[in-house]
Amino acid sequence: MDIPEVDLAHRRTMMGTGAQGWVSSPSMFGSVGARSWSVLTGSLAPDMNMALIHSADPELLVEPLTQLAQRACPSLLMLAGAGKSLADQLPASFLAVGSMPIMAADLSSTPRASDPRVRRAGREDEATVTDLLAEAYGFDREVAALATAPLLAEGSTVTSIWLLEVGGEAVSTVTTIRVEDSVSVWCMGTPQRFGRRGYGKAILASVLDTAREDGAVLGLLGATPAGLPLYEATGWQTQETWDLFTDATSAQFSLNLRPEQRT
Repeated sequence: MDIPEVDLAHRRTMMGTGAQGWVSSPSMFGSVGARSWSVLTGSLAPDMNMALIHSADPELLVEPLTQLAQRACPSLLMLAGAGKSLADQLPASFLAVGSMPIMAADLSSTPRASDPRVRRAGREDEATVTDLLAEAYGFDREVAALATAPLLAEGSTVTSIWLLEVGGEAVSTVTTIRVEDSVSVWCMGTPQRFGRRGYGKAILASVLDTAREDGAVLGLLGATPAGLPLYEATGWQTQETWDLFTDATSAQFSLNLRPEQRT
């Protein structure tokens, strides 16, 4: 997709704004601006400590690196647009783990179908969603619980976590976040034992149908290697890539490292 830089910058900011919902305690750190954003939970898994920089200004590295040092936690640093020029200014502990496709979809043209098996999760589903994410992503349960934290937030109308249930058993989950006229898709997980049955496609189509009915027109997401084939098959298009760097082993992206590089 040939998207003007000004529009890409706005879409990055919308994704960062939505991600602030995972900053659920005073010990965590979140910030979002026109050129960068951060969500640092303090987890020992880098996947739950993310910072994006999309400007060539090296000063934008100072705040996230300082906050990470204070929390002594690993992270996933992401560089986009002009920010990719900062790669050689990252600390030596950060290794490149490839690029993440950032995809967009016009919700008027993606598959959408309401599915009675899909429902919005509530506080009482926190353990179920946590278990699904832990199994699907290979996270420790404590890490997966951080991704589930928006379920416990009072009065949140921006973030929704969804479940697809078959025969009374939850088999797939996804999180959607509404910002302006966009809905971003996060934490989509179907454990391998439930794979190849169309559950991921079904839950995605259902939540996008709901989002469009609520007035969203644009879908946004960052595609993991596991999710990319599904998104490509359902009308999502890559609008850019974010270069990824981590100083620990990422459950999602460190497969790109040689064994001797993994920590």
